[in-house]
Amino acid sequence: MSHEHVRGFVLREVNLGEADRLIEILTAQRGLVTALARGSRRVKSPLLAATQIFALSDFTLFNYKGRTTIDAAELVEPFLRLREDLDRLVCAAHLAEVFHDLVRDDLSDDRMYILWAYSCHAILSQPDPLLVVHVAQLKALAVSGFTPRLDVCQVCGRGALPAGWFDFQAHGLVCPEDYRPAQMQDVLHLSSAALACLNHILQSTVERLFNFSLSDAVKQEVRIFSERYLTAIMEKKYQRLSLLQDL
Repeated sequence: MSHEHVRGFVLREVNLGEADRLIEILTAQRGLVTALARGSRRVKSPLLAATQIFALSDFTLFNYKGRTTIDAAELVEPFLRLREDLDRLVCAAHLAEVFHDLVRDDLSDDRMYILWAYSCHAILSQPDPLLVVHVAQLKALAVSGFTPRLDVCQVCGRGALPAGWFDFQAHGLVCPEDYRPAQMQDVLHLSSAALACLNHILQSTVERLFNFSLSDAVKQEVRIFSERYLTAIMEKKYQRLSLLQDL
């Protein structure tokens, strides 16, 4: 039996029984933590606000026989605006699902924790939350070890490509000279502006990640690339993406 104190974001909540809630918490110390919040759905529960989706809270956890229960929780930031604005709610819910699929349990790595914090702020503050989602999920994939290969042609090895075709099966860029339509079915052309934006996302610090502006045409390129790359890597179709495209 042991107690521990962690600060984390609630990425997911599942209602259990009449009043309980099973939540998954993104932490810097332990990655993703699954914990039971008994009675947390009752109106007078001291755990009610701190265990709601997207909340940032300080938790006192009780670990016993491989199970974790929340003994106490103090709300730090509720992120209410994420739940009050439908467009931004859909964006945050989709991104939470992506992070949930990428973050490992009991893995000490604060990069995803920090990225989520900056992404939440950007979803709330940026005029285009849909673009924020696609930028954040590409960065999350890169942080998790799934960086698209944009530096050299995957066929000839030539670097410093100004533009080219991205081969989703090879997870990398192919220069115009080596592009073979008959042999490469799952591809997307990336303009020089889109490629520059993608390189910014992969190379930027999280503090500067969302500090850029794009034309509508380049935004569309980045969104399409992000969606198709996520599907290719995770081998999963994220259903909320179809809602995001209509925002």
